[in-house]
Amino acid sequence: MKTLLTKSKLYALILAFFLVVSTMPLTAQNVFAETTLGVDSDGYLLITSEDELVEHLMSANKAYKSELSKNFRLTKDLDLSKYTKLKNIGRSANYESNPLFKGNFDGNGHTIRNVNLSEGGIFSNIDVNASVKNLSIENASVSAKSTEYPGILASKNLGTIENCKIVNSNINSSQSGTGGFVGQNVGTISKSAVINTNVNAEKSMQVGGFAGFNGYSSKFGTIDQCFADANVVGSANVGGFVGKAEKGNISNTYAVGSVKANSNEKIGGFAGILASPSQLKNVYASNDVNASSGGPLAGWKGSSFSNPGEVVNGYYNSDKPKPATEMQAYGGITAKTTAEMTAPAFLNSIAGDSSSVWTQDANHNNGMPYLSAVLPPETAPLVPPKAPVKFVICNYNKDTNTFKKLKEFTVQPEKEDSVVLDLMNRAKAENKFTFTSEASTWGEFVTSIDGIEAPKPDGWMFNVNDIQSPVGVSSASFNGGETILWFYGCDQNHYKAPPLTKIENPEEEFVEINSKEDLMKLSGTTDDQLLSKNYKLNKDIDLSGVNFEPIGSLEHPFTGKFFGQKHTIKNLNIEKDKDSKGVGFFAAIKGAVVKDLKIENAKVKGGAVIGVLVGEAQVDASAGKNNLIAHCNVSGIVEAKGERVIKVADAGGLVGAAQEATDPNTYDYATTTIFDAHADVKVTADVGAKDKAISGHVGGLVGHNKGKIIDSSSKGDVLGGNTTGGLVGYNDGSVRGSKSTGNVKGAFNVGGFFGASGPYSATKDSYSTGDVKPVEDTKAEFIGGFAGTISGKVENCISTGTVTPGWSWNGGFAGKIDGSLTGPNATIKDVYGNCNDFNNETLKAFGNYMPNPSDTALTAAAEKMQVDKKTSENLVNEKFGANINHDDTQSKLDIERVEAKIVVPNPVLLDSEDVLNSSRAAVNSLTKEQQKKLNKDKLEALEKAEKTLNKIKTEPTLGFLDSAALNKDFNVEFDGSFGKIKFEEGKAKGLKLRVDSDYKYFADASGNLHPKAKVSIKIDGVEKTLVYGTDYTSEEGSTIISFSSSFLKSLKPGSYVGRIQTNAGYAEFTLAIQSKQAAIGQTTGGQATRKARLGRVNTGDSTNTAAFVIFPVAIIATIGLSLGRKKLNK
Repeated sequence: MKTLLTKSKLYALILAFFLVVSTMPLTAQNVFAETTLGVDSDGYLLITSEDELVEHLMSANKAYKSELSKNFRLTKDLDLSKYTKLKNIGRSANYESNPLFKGNFDGNGHTIRNVNLSEGGIFSNIDVNASVKNLSIENASVSAKSTEYPGILASKNLGTIENCKIVNSNINSSQSGTGGFVGQNVGTISKSAVINTNVNAEKSMQVGGFAGFNGYSSKFGTIDQCFADANVVGSANVGGFVGKAEKGNISNTYAVGSVKANSNEKIGGFAGILASPSQLKNVYASNDVNASSGGPLAGWKGSSFSNPGEVVNGYYNSDKPKPATEMQAYGGITAKTTAEMTAPAFLNSIAGDSSSVWTQDANHNNGMPYLSAVLPPETAPLVPPKAPVKFVICNYNKDTNTFKKLKEFTVQPEKEDSVVLDLMNRAKAENKFTFTSEASTWGEFVTSIDGIEAPKPDGWMFNVNDIQSPVGVSSASFNGGETILWFYGCDQNHYKAPPLTKIENPEEEFVEINSKEDLMKLSGTTDDQLLSKNYKLNKDIDLSGVNFEPIGSLEHPFTGKFFGQKHTIKNLNIEKDKDSKGVGFFAAIKGAVVKDLKIENAKVKGGAVIGVLVGEAQVDASAGKNNLIAHCNVSGIVEAKGERVIKVADAGGLVGAAQEATDPNTYDYATTTIFDAHADVKVTADVGAKDKAISGHVGGLVGHNKGKIIDSSSKGDVLGGNTTGGLVGYNDGSVRGSKSTGNVKGAFNVGGFFGASGPYSATKDSYSTGDVKPVEDTKAEFIGGFAGTISGKVENCISTGTVTPGWSWNGGFAGKIDGSLTGPNATIKDVYGNCNDFNNETLKAFGNYMPNPSDTALTAAAEKMQVDKKTSENLVNEKFGANINHDDTQSKLDIERVEAKIVVPNPVLLDSEDVLNSSRAAVNSLTKEQQKKLNKDKLEALEKAEKTLNKIKTEPTLGFLDSAALNKDFNVEFDGSFGKIKFEEGKAKGLKLRVDSDYKYFADASGNLHPKAKVSIKIDGVEKTLVYGTDYTSEEGSTIISFSSSFLKSLKPGSYVGRIQTNAGYAEFTLAIQSKQAAIGQTTGGQATRKARLGRVNTGDSTNTAAFVIFPVAIIATIGLSLGRKKLNK
């Protein structure tokens, strides 16, 4: 029986479905990243945690665009201190041209604290119909290098902002239009404030304590019932409240604090520029105005506007500093003393027609009127001076990798001191220490302390109570009683200092290694407890006869410290199979320090991720685990027989792979620093070297570098497949002050310094001297003296080695450059490459250079790079003090070129003479001293071949071969019936005829000519049997018949048929003798004819190919030879 779904049942099901849905709770249907937001009765998405705010509105995920049109509401205060690289809400970069926040954001009376933003404020762009309300931002640190109109709350406001505050915050900017609250306002802002905030844009204009611009172009801005309590610094057009009031109305507002214009002009206590049609109504300024010209309330109208704006009921504090020269006359402005401004009568004056908006009492705003809707902080009672601040200065020793405390002193803050730079200037004035600084985009940058310079990229850094300051010295505030540690920051200490107590008491617990047995306890261990300890090597250790197992593994890295104390581990031997990964003295390290260690005569063989010292240097950004490898030296060989992943071996003389990482949540960074490390290691990773897809990331020092390499070198030869380089195979990090002197051979992306580099890499102040060659029999591509392919930055680098060109994309400096050589954004600067290749031809500076006559800048840059070997070596000597002797390197190159020209034929044949003469001529082109340095094996082989040829020429041998046929008829033809052999008349030493020993007809069981063999020749039709010993001989153990000189001379010109015969069969030969005169007539230029023919041997039922060789001596008489052999008829 079938069940039917009637119409009534269908309706019932649909109704039931909607009833279920209608009873579901209002948790949200919006799922983003890993969180789901709840929804309140107004339809607002509820943000209940820091992660939710960041994931939905301040993350780097492109999906956040869809969130910009939604409504959000905070349910609690939020602390964003753990997030160091937040994105602005509605930031334009990376997503679309100008995304705007189009929704409504209700702070619900809550506060967001400890915000750190690198490009503008919380909101980037607020759309016309969007709003931000009821929100406080506290202790924010904002910087802006490229964002237009930056402000702490928002860059651009087109919508509505109400009841919002910025408290105890800082903004540092290099952009015009910077404001403490908003950069540019063309919307409406009301009942909001900036409190105790620093606005620093010292090189920029249009800077205001509350807004950079109010109104812009054709758009008006409105601000009502707001105030700014800020210290404002700009270049010009600086105002305590607004930098430039261009179009719109600002009413019921005031500004307190201080204002400074570094240009010493165009400043206003309230507005830097007030232009028509802007209006200020019911406003006052009570702040220090520091510039020689401007105005105590409004500075001037600006150069782009015809008329000044209007002031209605404006006041300023005449007790405060003000410009000596007023640039613009404004009506409606009245001066008041502090006493007058704190008197009750002033409340009525400032309120004007808005009496309900203003109020006044002695406990707020230092007794001056304030806004009823925006309560300022209570007036602080007189407090005692701040407690003294202690300064500690520490240097860092790169040789010992330790911090050293230099001095300590205290500074007593004064009332006007608000930031650390104030205290430093006070200490300097009190002769407690000295320092120098320079202005930067982010404020003052300290360049030296007590005469100790910190050249870039090094720098002086500071911690406050053992926490590194997130802002610069000119922005970092203090409360009194802090300890400020200044330390020398560099790559070697990762720009971080340990707690001061560890600097003052550096003692750590170490396990001492005093013997081979102590060291072997670490061999092969994966015990994390052992791997986390610190070790000291107290003596040299010889590991001869020991198959050492790597310390740790990729999954269990070494995480402690290993101090070699300048001792040596000798004869390290590690043998692993081709599938092994993580091979070296340490299989892997993470957050480790390895220093002052030497490994000598190592033999490290395995699969991939392999190096003498470390297989892989891993990092952990979230845990702050960086690696340091310093003052280490290794020598020996590394052989990689496998792959980490397809095309990647990660094989290096010192380290297989050096990693770096960034935490995706906090954006903390960790890296591997290799400093003063040197490898004399032959690195071979030639699995499929002829197939350029295999054995990638192969380098003399590091296979794959994502970290930092400083002042290091490699000099062993390197053989790899793809991305193979003298120092680094693939450079995805930074290298500076380093060199590579080993020769390099590879098939794809091959360079004397690195094989290839990533787009974010940087290489500086480095050079290579090794020769670069392609793997034989490959279509090698991207071959360069310094690099195969360059995709990042390279500056002040040189290659002097000689390139042997590959199949395509060859260059004296680089095979290919993906970057710019010209203009302000050039990525390749001041580089040079030896462009004389191994064949003494001239290469382009980089292989993909295409000359363009119209691009003169590029042509000039390419030509500058293209130098010869001597010039490149002189440049290396000048720039890096390398002391290369060009005569020595040129001599070595000459020897290598000659060795390449030495060819020894095998076997040595008659026509080998030209080849051997050419080889000898190449050798003779060298000096006697150079000849002594030639490859001995090659030279001996050449000499032996020359002797063989000379013997062949003085005692020629005619031979035939047919090992396959025994009883078949055959004919052999030499050079059209005649093989030409020339003797100098009267001086012929003889002629030899070799009878193949495979022919049982002519040889006995001992291999001698058969005793019954008969040798005869027909003379004038009569067969004459030749006399053994007189006409011919045959040496014992040989089937070579030697005709005597007297027999040959007895023959008159003509043609003779000879026969060698036994009872089993015979072979015939023909001698053709020419007269002396005829021979002379056939000789050209007195030169002997030299020929070697490949003849056909017809054997009846098959055709076999055999080589027949005719060896001539000198000149005059000619003997023609044809050979035949027939079966004896029985």
